[in-house]
Amino acid sequence: MIEKLVDKIISKQLEENTISTEDINIYRYGYILVYEVFVNIIVAAIIAGISGEWLLVTLFLVIYIPLRSFCGGWHADKFWKCTIYSNVIIVIMLISKETVMDMNNIWLLFGIFIICSICIFCLAPVDTVAKPISEYEKKIYSKKIRIIMLMHSVIYITMIVMECNEIAYLITFSYLTQVTMLIIEKICRKIGKILKSNEKCDKIFNSKKKGGG
Repeated sequence: MIEKLVDKIISKQLEENTISTEDINIYRYGYILVYEVFVNIIVAAIIAGISGEWLLVTLFLVIYIPLRSFCGGWHADKFWKCTIYSNVIIVIMLISKETVMDMNNIWLLFGIFIICSICIFCLAPVDTVAKPISEYEKKIYSKKIRIIMLMHSVIYITMIVMECNEIAYLITFSYLTQVTMLIIEKICRKIGKILKSNEKCDKIFNSKKKGGG
């Protein structure tokens, strides 16, 4: 339904010549992203209301959304899938919090945070087919990612000193989730390249077979 609504908006803009055909995918991605964020925030608010964890859910979104926006990574091909996956992540965050807090091992969390930070530093930003990023944009995104990571690192160390382990957990969970998205996108691309390579080989083989016949 959202995709159809977005397509209507884009079609109208094309008729009015307010956008070019080359920018269709960019605008389509942008409109869907706005709808996704809006709907996801509403669903997240419902989850927060049911669980009573308003502060945790709000802080998670504040930490994760900017990181996700600039780092990129795997993205669901359908709006409803994105909504489900995004809010499943929030539910997992809330459920696993109790187990992690019971472990009472802030240094384990900090170690995971450091590893994830290195992964993000090395891999991000990762663009997608729906949202390709130019080399110039990658440089800008990289700078913004480093600023965000620096801010998070300062907050993380402050939380360790203040013994606010829940905030440290939220940052660690956000980074672990983001790294997962980056790795999934990288794997999907490699699989896609292998499949395309196999298709090309099959076409060449079939054309030679027909030529030989």
